[in-house]
Amino acid sequence: MPLTALLLAAVLLPMQTSPLRPPSNPRDARIAATVPYGAATQPQLTLDVYPPQHGSGPHPAVIIIHGGGFTGGTSRNGSEAYCADFLAPSGYAVFSINYRLAPPADFADMIADVQRAIRFVRHNAAAYNVDSSKIVLLGGSAGGYLSNMAGLLEPTSNSASGDPVERESDRVAAVVTLYGISDLATMPDPSFVGKLHLLDTATPTPAQLASASPISHVRAGVPPFLLIHGDHDASVPIQQSVLLRDALRGAGNRADLIPIPDGPHATSTWARIPHVPDWEREMVEWLNRTLPNDGPVGEGIEARSPTAPAH
Repeated sequence: MPLTALLLAAVLLPMQTSPLRPPSNPRDARIAATVPYGAATQPQLTLDVYPPQHGSGPHPAVIIIHGGGFTGGTSRNGSEAYCADFLAPSGYAVFSINYRLAPPADFADMIADVQRAIRFVRHNAAAYNVDSSKIVLLGGSAGGYLSNMAGLLEPTSNSASGDPVERESDRVAAVVTLYGISDLATMPDPSFVGKLHLLDTATPTPAQLASASPISHVRAGVPPFLLIHGDHDASVPIQQSVLLRDALRGAGNRADLIPIPDGPHATSTWARIPHVPDWEREMVEWLNRTLPNDGPVGEGIEARSPTAPAH
């Protein structure tokens, strides 16, 4: 076992929760530990740790936020957790989180959980051999909405808290969002917000929808954003990412968009598309330039469908 993995196992053993399920796929077997990151009253908040597989560190960290329509999904969702397959070999410490779901959780609860995860990783940076100035959010679908919001809201901390984790900042160095919502009002059917009670009311007003939309929180000085989105996404139209990219650039920020031609919702569908872009490689290269990081690129990227022409 690599030295980094041995050190992580030694550090995290006292924090380990119940034993992991028997591995159902190779990705599960690469998880070094599943640990609680929430406050004492939130034992259900856990994250999976994928140790970096390159370099001596301190390593940049990526926090993965899964999708699931705000009502389901776990830290092991394939469409988002797949990113650990190619980020860990590039020298990134990867943390894939669970967060509270609706019902009864609402947007504010979920965003707070993401912010808590950022603080947790920063507070334990030495134990994980992480560079606390290089923490990245990576969210997909519902998790993409959360990565957008947590990346755009003003960073906070609570210096008076008795919990040392809460005294850390939730600032991040970059945000990668896969097929995420940026403007609730222009979604094909925003009624899900009321039906799931994701705000304080079952009938949110236009002003409430706007306040809860990431695009309303765009300002100068936010972290760089990379948006990746299929242009045939029927669940979250690509226009959501186009709007956010344009707003971010209009405020003087760096924002890049990788469109997936003919791509529907979720990365698990993209490998079967002819001429699909090398979005995984482009993601790692973008992160390496942005942070910066010198990790290698390419290992862990799943093979394209043999029926898809080479590109």
